[in-house]
Amino acid sequence: MRSALAGAGRQRYLILTELSVKLSAKTEYACLALIELAEQHSAGATVRAGDIAARHGIPLQFLVQILRTLRSAGLVESIRGAGGGYRLSGAPRELTLATIVDLMEGRMDERPAAPKSPCSDALQSALDAAASAHREILEETTLADLVEASRATGASMYYI
Repeated sequence: MRSALAGAGRQRYLILTELSVKLSAKTEYACLALIELAEQHSAGATVRAGDIAARHGIPLQFLVQILRTLRSAGLVESIRGAGGGYRLSGAPRELTLATIVDLMEGRMDERPAAPKSPCSDALQSALDAAASAHREILEETTLADLVEASRATGASMYYI
């Protein structure tokens, strides 16, 4: 199932905008950089780290560290020289938010479990369902979906 701006896809996109407070700045900046690279993917163009940093108010050194992590994971390539910069290694439709979040923050199911709270089984069941829905949205939403969503809204700034 694709996450696009129409119908249920729009709902997924809106839910993702609400999740931004739960993501670290590092993960949000990684997503912003990857969306910019996804926009240039079909043209084969590279984007300079300084341009991304300036457009989104990201400290350049922090962005460079993030791009190194993304490059080490094989998600982006760096090109040296006058026309150099960064570009996606694969197609935007193949890269999901789950992959990015897992890389930058670690898989949620691999994190240590929180201590059991005295909440009822019904509440725990609802929380488990919410976590499962969250994961499903991340797995179904691709960079291409976010590029489409940002173009449809005419936004010049991306909110993940």
